[in-house]
Amino acid sequence: MKVFKYLLLFLFAVLLGLGGFVLLKAQAPLKTSEKERFVIPLQTSEEKIVANLKEKGFLKSKRIFNLILSLKGWHAKIEPGAYLIAKNMNAYQLAKTLLAGPFQRWVVIPPGKRKEQVALILKQTLAWPDEMVLSFVQVAEEGYLYPDSYLINTDADPQQVVQKLKANFNEKFDSPAGELQKDLLEQNIRNDTAIKIASLIERESGGPEDKPIIAGIIWNRLLEGMKLEIDATIQYALATENCFEPTFEDCDFWPKLTGEMIRKTDSVYNTYQIDALPPGPICSPSLASIKAVAYPAETEAFYYLHSPDKQIHTAKTFKEHQENIEKYLK
Repeated sequence: MKVFKYLLLFLFAVLLGLGGFVLLKAQAPLKTSEKERFVIPLQTSEEKIVANLKEKGFLKSKRIFNLILSLKGWHAKIEPGAYLIAKNMNAYQLAKTLLAGPFQRWVVIPPGKRKEQVALILKQTLAWPDEMVLSFVQVAEEGYLYPDSYLINTDADPQQVVQKLKANFNEKFDSPAGELQKDLLEQNIRNDTAIKIASLIERESGGPEDKPIIAGIIWNRLLEGMKLEIDATIQYALATENCFEPTFEDCDFWPKLTGEMIRKTDSVYNTYQIDALPPGPICSPSLASIKAVAYPAETEAFYYLHSPDKQIHTAKTFKEHQENIEKYLK
């Protein structure tokens, strides 16, 4: 009995010591501290997040913090984004703050999206109601919602988001490190013209290497007074006509075209009908597409198409273009 009693006392002492150790390691690193912005990049593993917290002085022990995260009821994952945390938070407070979600969420806008598609990305990421989606579409300017990864406040309104995206566009376009705007002006290419053409290039290109080639062909056709005959402009016209529903959720923004669609689409964006650029951009282009406008490939081609493997094939004459159609598309 005495052995059993001593064993119980020993186990109690061990547990008490272990509990004290856990409590010690779970304490805040500092007694007083201001809140700091802590950013978790996209695609960051939880192991890396905890390591960064320890490295930056927000934790005393990674092991104890991981233990707290694994407690029953703490099943949520720490999301990428920006958080306000302080070094005077203990491990429990820190875990609760991080698992509650960021005050700034990552919003990823790919190139080639029209403003309604950007609005839907914001709706999904920021949990916007339909009225905020519609408000964003009303205040956003097509072509100037720069495609990039953004940290946006979860309580941001549409006007604030538009301003953030437009500011990023201006920063990239007017970058002192580059000569892009200067070179466009020297070629008498207005900024709005450059964005229109860049938006066409963005939707028509199969990859980065295509962009200067397509730019060269577009310039060739414009200088010859030829119709551009770009399918993406008709897709834009059709979606503009058919997708103005309250949520846009079911819209096919870039529908597959038939010959009948091309012939029957009566729109100033139908570049099979008009012999000029469309009245505005059809999407927000990448910087690479804007650069292609200023620095197009030198080519004698007036036609192009993409084979199913996304390879571009150019032609100088319509006859050669027809041969490419037979060879690569039929």
